[in-house]
Amino acid sequence: MSQSRVKGERRQEKADAKARVKQIPLALMTPEGQVDYFTSNPWVGKVYEDDKYFDDNHLEDHFIIFYTYAFAQLNLPRPTKAQYEMALFLMKKENPHRMIMAMRGLSKSLTSQIYVVWRLLNDPDEHILIMSAGKTRAGNYSQFVQKLIRILPITKPLSPRHNIERTSGESFDVAGATISDSPSVYAVGAATQVTGFRASLIIYDDIETAQTVESAVKTEAIDTYAMEAQNLLMSGKDESITLCTPHSMSSMYIKWIDEKGFVPFLIPALYPENDSAFFGGLAPYIKERVANNPEYIGTAVDERLDHDFLMSKKMRIGKSKFKLQYGLDVSDSDELRYPLKLSDFIVANVDDEYAPLKTAYSSMPENILYQKHNGFAKDKLYKPLHTSKEMGEYDFKILSVDTAGRGKDEIGISIIYHLNSKLFIKKIMGLNGGYDDEVMNTIADLCAMHGINTCVVEDNFGDGMFTKMLEPFIKRASPLTEVEGIKVSGQKEVRIIEALEPILNQHRLVIDHEIFEYDLGASKRDFSFTHQLSHITRERESLKHDDRLDSLANGVTYMMEWMSDDEEWGYEYHAEKEAEKTLEFSLKHFNGRSRGGRNLNYASGF
Repeated sequence: MSQSRVKGERRQEKADAKARVKQIPLALMTPEGQVDYFTSNPWVGKVYEDDKYFDDNHLEDHFIIFYTYAFAQLNLPRPTKAQYEMALFLMKKENPHRMIMAMRGLSKSLTSQIYVVWRLLNDPDEHILIMSAGKTRAGNYSQFVQKLIRILPITKPLSPRHNIERTSGESFDVAGATISDSPSVYAVGAATQVTGFRASLIIYDDIETAQTVESAVKTEAIDTYAMEAQNLLMSGKDESITLCTPHSMSSMYIKWIDEKGFVPFLIPALYPENDSAFFGGLAPYIKERVANNPEYIGTAVDERLDHDFLMSKKMRIGKSKFKLQYGLDVSDSDELRYPLKLSDFIVANVDDEYAPLKTAYSSMPENILYQKHNGFAKDKLYKPLHTSKEMGEYDFKILSVDTAGRGKDEIGISIIYHLNSKLFIKKIMGLNGGYDDEVMNTIADLCAMHGINTCVVEDNFGDGMFTKMLEPFIKRASPLTEVEGIKVSGQKEVRIIEALEPILNQHRLVIDHEIFEYDLGASKRDFSFTHQLSHITRERESLKHDDRLDSLANGVTYMMEWMSDDEEWGYEYHAEKEAEKTLEFSLKHFNGRSRGGRNLNYASGF
């Protein structure tokens, strides 16, 4: 769609809006009607002098009018449609926990700061907590709120007075507030534990960063502090506003949306083709425009930023960063950050004794397996495209043990079989109990039950002590199973990824479907194998727990010497092997005679 045609469509929308509001006094309009009124003329980047003067009652009673007034007093052009829609969402208390994700430059922080001032204008006894990634950023936010109070004529009387109210940039009171140990506005960093403060509203301002999201430990710490702040909310004042840009699908913001009832509102830079990448929170007016006129797709959402400007920005900062910061789409970021994909497995029924000599992979829609898991919501699982009728016995079976079984960690267990060019994963599980006899007996019984050839134990922890303690249990329960200790080295996350990524990319891991059912029962999501595999990155501490995944990586590394790269050669070899077994069975059981008893050994007559 041409830019001129889009502008024509917008002019028509504004004309329609103007006609709707022409006869109604501004103060009697709904907030949506007020937005229509202020956007009824084409946006031209102009400061309207009339916007600096409104009746005080109207400014106090109507946030949209106050928002327009504040922009004018700051000598900023009248807000755009996108900015007004953001302000509308911000003021809707029926969504107590509101989350705004907007492209860079849309002034989401400024919009929220104006809203904070308006709240204090209406109720000087508000207590508003500002939490940002760092204390400096939080302090800057609070200082600008105080500056706004001093600049706007209607709020000047609220300015804190020296030696009467608190006046610090990080903690201040407004004039007229009831004396309280909690300031009117209080700013803290995300890693700060806040005590002795009561809040009526919490503003989370970009508390998660691109650096913290890479570490599960850091993310959990920030999430804990943020949720502890919720305990500071006064009775009947359960309200928060989150201003953010997600950096990944593992962002805690997405967890808040999925699990904690936060309501998202997203405004990307360009009209999207669909809302699949926006967590169900794409701004309704954007969805409505695209539905009514698909030619909007790919054009600039905000009138201040034309298509050429955005494409120039895309070239300067790069496609992936543009898609993240302006498109609010984390998919490219995740593709690079999370190299191990659940979608690369072949999910099938893994038998204990036999497997098809050929198993083919396909990611076509008809091969999707609808199975719940603890990976990312977008991760799909696929069943085989084809399995051969010819079957073979496994060449080798191992049980791999990750012995990080102290404290809060589990002992990770993986049972892996080999046939031809594939590894077949029969079981992945976790055990609690460290070096207890019950744990040793469970491992030994699993070896006996599945006919394990070798039990592979990571010896790094305890310098081989676990292996020595396990050996007598296996000798009693599964005497044909050997126990072998292995040493691993290097950064754990990198080692796991380098062990699993190549073989997953080649679709050479066949995993039993029952593993996914078992995995859903993990006591915590962090203990889940599917969570660990899909969320691991090359950064240290990217996972809080990795025991189940580590046991698989160690087992795959150990099995590499058994694997053939040539599936066809392996197929012919095993087919010939099975034919020899069949012939041997026939000769042994029929001894050269037909079922009727007639001698078929023709050589005996000579």
